[in-house]
Amino acid sequence: MAKLISLLFHPLWIPTFLFAIVYHFAPSVMTPQELNPRIILVIFTLTGIIPIITLVFMRLPYFLMVARLWVDQLANGGPDTKTLMSLRPKIEMVNRQSIIHSFGMEDRAERVIPFFVITAFYISVCVMMGNKMGWDSFFVIAMSTIAGISLLVSVITLFWKISVHSVSVNSMVGFLMAAMVSKVEPELLYPLLGSILAAGAVMSARLYLDVHSPAQVGWGCLLGFAISFTATWIYL
Repeated sequence: MAKLISLLFHPLWIPTFLFAIVYHFAPSVMTPQELNPRIILVIFTLTGIIPIITLVFMRLPYFLMVARLWVDQLANGGPDTKTLMSLRPKIEMVNRQSIIHSFGMEDRAERVIPFFVITAFYISVCVMMGNKMGWDSFFVIAMSTIAGISLLVSVITLFWKISVHSVSVNSMVGFLMAAMVSKVEPELLYPLLGSILAAGAVMSARLYLDVHSPAQVGWGCLLGFAISFTATWIYL
């Protein structure tokens, strides 16, 4: 269950959740140009699908090695357990040579490059959409804040393994709370309560899986909420 919660509320899905909630429950926060159902698909593609494809490419040597071994085994009459076991050290060596060793990125060091790459992509999305939609749109304000948080998290990760799950899900709480209060949007109350429950579940899951310490989860919560709430309060 803890792994499922971590997957459902993966940091890459949070921007899509946030914009979908605002679009459906508080459209007055958005500009007329943003009130298009396709905007959710665009956000999902830009902040979810493309970063995932980037992560896959960072493990490409490992996937190519495994695929080649399976093709060789099938060409020789089918998988041979003994042969596959003998090749396991070679497969592990190739995996260690990849930029990331697993999609969970449990080692702090392997998070650094992906985090900075995704941050650079988020910044480019902000610039592109800011020039297209205007810098006062909710999309650009939120994405600029997300990009700023991502950059700060990337820098922190150079020295410490802060919980990105905690940062991202509590950023959503901060966005929704500030939008509800500053724009007087009572319709956001129930989504806000749901996001608070989700944040509690995610933080508990990360602690249960023992991938973060309480300090890493706690500081992630504080950083994500404080920055997103403050930025949204100021710009909205």
